Amino acid sequence: MFKKIIALTTTPLILASVAFAQDSLITALAQNNQTSFVKEANHFKGLGWDKILDQAKKSSNVMVGEEHFTNEVPFFVSKLAEQIKFDNFFCEIDPFTAHIFEQKIKTLSADALKKYTADYGNTFSFYAFESEFDLLKQLIKNNTNIRGTDQILLVADRLICNELMQTTKNKRAKAIYEAIRDQSKNHFAAFLKDQKNPFYLYTDDFEKKITELATLPLSPNEKKIIAALKLTAKIYKSQDHHLRIQLMKNQLMESYSEWANKKNLYKYGANHAAKGESLLQIFDIGNLVNNVADSQFTNSMHVIIVGKSGLQASPFPGFPAEKIDENSGILKSLKPFLKLVQNNEWQCFDMLPLREAISSGKIKVTDVRLLRIIKGFDLLVVIPEVTAAQFPKS
Repeated sequence: MFKKIIALTTTPLILASVAFAQDSLITALAQNNQTSFVKEANHFKGLGWDKILDQAKKSSNVMVGEEHFTNEVPFFVSKLAEQIKFDNFFCEIDPFTAHIFEQKIKTLSADALKKYTADYGNTFSFYAFESEFDLLKQLIKNNTNIRGTDQILLVADRLICNELMQTTKNKRAKAIYEAIRDQSKNHFAAFLKDQKNPFYLYTDDFEKKITELATLPLSPNEKKIIAALKLTAKIYKSQDHHLRIQLMKNQLMESYSEWANKKNLYKYGANHAAKGESLLQIFDIGNLVNNVADSQFTNSMHVIIVGKSGLQASPFPGFPAEKIDENSGILKSLKPFLKLVQNNEWQCFDMLPLREAISSGKIKVTDVRLLRIIKGFDLLVVIPEVTAAQFPKS
């Protein structure tokens, strides 16, 4: 009995020491493949940045997997786009909203665009933030096509229906689009005051209106958007992650002929962007891009970028920013790397040598999420401190 008690008490200690030893091996190997760079004024400088640019220039598809709601990630992507001409920019919004962004930025005057974003900016998803919208404007100015691959944002029914109102030939449809637009705005305002209030897209009235729209004689484009709104509501109500990823991949492949063999930039949450199995245990859009590039005898470059400390904004205006916790989420798994981030320099870690060490059995990674990160990304970029993205000042 005494031996059994000793075994029970010592086993956790042994496992902890093994894990610590493995972390130390990962840290040592990471240190040997670590380069740094610094942000100076409006540009980056250093060996780490040179390495990122060199790999990005050689890759037909460059995918950035981010932690959302900071200023530093869109700045990083904007600097990539300054140095490399991309034909297409794929992002985590729906294709209809992406088209609206592109047209508004191209056609509206500066004052008109400012007014439009003041009226509809809170329906722009990540691009409601000033730094993110500035990135879109930069890309569009450089003649990069903006391509969305996602369901319609929970509150973007208002944005979409406002546009449909302007183009529909059906009087009844126009009245329904206007009602959806106004009800969505009212429900969102109520939600901001009290989070117990539902978004309009969750309501029976929304479903009733979408059902009626589907019976009307409408243009092919309207029918396509109405079907997308219906599917969006299903995804949100069911919380069906697999269905959402299916939609994202479907939308990417729908425009395949327009981006195949082109230079493409992608910006998604890190959960979606791995080459292999995603961080959410599904083969996501990052895996699809990797396979498409491979089928074209080229390669895709996958970068995961995280902030070690600082603040992340809330997706809703008026809500407080959240302090980054180094002991939770992705950062908890990345501790063997974060130990090496000591000053204000940005750090770049090359994952290839770690993948090779895992394949050869030199190191064993027991943290499944860390294993997916090492196998799924070519480079890890760590920002010492990030700042919360800001909504434009009214």
